[in-house]
Amino acid sequence: MKFESFVEKLPDFFKPWGEEILLRYFDFEGRTSRETYWHVVLNNIIIGAIISALAFVPIVKIIAGLVGTLYGIGTIIPGIALTVRRLNDTGKSWPYIFFSLIPCVGWIIMLIFMLQPSQEY
Repeated sequence: MKFESFVEKLPDFFKPWGEEILLRYFDFEGRTSRETYWHVVLNNIIIGAIISALAFVPIVKIIAGLVGTLYGIGTIIPGIALTVRRLNDTGKSWPYIFFSLIPCVGWIIMLIFMLQPSQEY
């Protein structure tokens, strides 16, 4: 299946998600703007909330759990790639992603990095 044609059919709100997650799946080079990064994060939250809400429906509970697991596994690599591209956009190199592994404060450090404005080159 061509992801380009699928992304073109997405509603405008979900197009940044499609472009960043589906079309740039293994792309660890380049940059992702702050706006696009947070748009993709919001889309992931919405998709996760929909899948979680479906888990409360008894008939589709098992299917929703399976879909949620597959979605989570399927978005690990593009999520890391998106974060690396966002770090590149702020002028930091990819090893800064390892700050996220620091217990308790790592997510705060990464949040600060992700909120920084883009650097002009």
